Amino acid sequence: MQTLNNTTRSNFESSFSLFRWKAWACAAIATLLLNSFLFLLLPILIHPSAESTDSLQRTDHIRIIRLKSEEIPARKKVKKLPKPPEEKPQPQKKIALQPQIAAPKLTLPFKLNTRLPKLSTDFQLPLFQTSNLSHSISGSVGMHQLDAPLTPLSRIPPIYPMRARRKGLEGWVRIAFEVDEQGQVGHLQILAAEPSGVFDNSVINCVTRWRYKPGTVEGIAVRAKMETIIRFKME
Repeated sequence: MQTLNNTTRSNFESSFSLFRWKAWACAAIATLLLNSFLFLLLPILIHPSAESTDSLQRTDHIRIIRLKSEEIPARKKVKKLPKPPEEKPQPQKKIALQPQIAAPKLTLPFKLNTRLPKLSTDFQLPLFQTSNLSHSISGSVGMHQLDAPLTPLSRIPPIYPMRARRKGLEGWVRIAFEVDEQGQVGHLQILAAEPSGVFDNSVINCVTRWRYKPGTVEGIAVRAKMETIIRFKME
């Protein structure tokens, strides 16, 4: 009985081991087939099919086709006309400002009276027109030599000194100066003052800022000499 059991057991074990080997063999074959299928399928997935390639190529061919553009006729070059010769400005003829015209000879029906009284040429101009300043710079002219008297454009009044105002002092300053070609005042000099040294600085500060229309001699701007008196009075 025991021998029978042993025989049955050995048969069973041999059958089971055979089955196990068959199972392993089937699994190996199935794995090999699956791997082979995947290797064969990968190139197909990576590379597009012939139909898709043809469609892409057709699409590319359609994109490459270009319509012929209409030829635009070349523009004709316009010939530039030669510039007309520039006319040189003709020199202007100088016209005499004061032409001399011969006075016609008149025949009068009567004789002129030559026994007329002589006019006196001994007269005095105002002080500011005839003053000859020895201190002025050479090259400046006096008021009597100008075409017209100097015209003030800006004359700022002097400031009353506080010291003189507190003391109730009044006075005057006689100052000489020069007006240049631009109408600016310079070369100031105090000629006289009463009281002396009280109002001098105030007068110099204000006269320096005065402006005049430049004086002219025969229409040309020149330096001109001038003097004036500034008075200080308490109000």
